[in-house]
Amino acid sequence: MSIKLQKLSSDTTIVKHYIKDLSFENLCDIDNQDLNKDEVKISDNIRVVFQAYNDDNFSVLFKYSCDCLLVENEKRVFILEIDYFGLFKKNNMSNYSNDDLAKAGYIILYPILKPIVEYIAQNGAPINITLTEPDLNLIKA
Repeated sequence: MSIKLQKLSSDTTIVKHYIKDLSFENLCDIDNQDLNKDEVKISDNIRVVFQAYNDDNFSVLFKYSCDCLLVENEKRVFILEIDYFGLFKKNNMSNYSNDDLAKAGYIILYPILKPIVEYIAQNGAPINITLTEPDLNLIKA
């Protein structure tokens, strides 16, 4: 993480955060409740939606989706989708780009969202998943 993003993250205060939308469906047969990682193909996606409100406040909507399929027949095992909202206040009035603010919001929300996603998978899915941190360069406002 760049020094600029570290400073921005420390100059940003989270005002409120919450799960805006959550969907989990375990579509797996009773016989396939204990799968190993070689038997499934997991595709996940992370998106960040940025919105500016005024000079001091902005929000980030962290959208995570995970689709798990059986390798042998492409049958869907489970689907997990979560939208996690964060409202932020900039404490330092420096001029940052919207991309930088979106990345700062992501950096703050990621450690909150990661255990939620992993808990849902651990307790509801036939296989555990680990949320991996994407490249910050891919996050755009």
